[in-house]
Amino acid sequence: MSTLFQANPEAREAHGKPYSFIPLAGCLDKHNLEDFSETMEPLIKNHHTYLIFDLSELDFVSSHAAGYFENMHQKLETIKKRMAFVNANTEIREILESIGLAKLITMFDVEEKFLEAVVNEEI
Repeated sequence: MSTLFQANPEAREAHGKPYSFIPLAGCLDKHNLEDFSETMEPLIKNHHTYLIFDLSELDFVSSHAAGYFENMHQKLETIKKRMAFVNANTEIREILESIGLAKLITMFDVEEKFLEAVVNEEI
C-alpha cells in the first residue's frame, strides 16, 4: 500500500490567521513516511499559524506515522504553531484515540468547526 498525499497543500486563512490545509488519502505508514516528512518540513517552517490535516480520504495510519505526527506536534509547539485533524472517519478516529494521539492533537469533525475554534480562540 502507498500513501497518496497532496504534495501542494492549500494555503487558506482563518480570520486573519494563515493555515495550510493538507488533504491525505490512502495509507500513511513506514514505507512512505520519509516522502511525507520531506513534504511537511517546509510547511512546518513557513509563516502559517496552523497545519490542518484533512483525513477524510485516509484509510490507514501506522504507529510510525502516529509517532511522526506526535513529533511534529512537539516541534510546532516550540515555535508557537498548532496542528489539527479534520474529517477523520470512524476507523481513523478510533486509531488516533487508541494510541493517545487525539489527546495531543485537536480533532474536528469538519473544517468549519476548526474555523469556529479559531474565532473563539479555543485553538
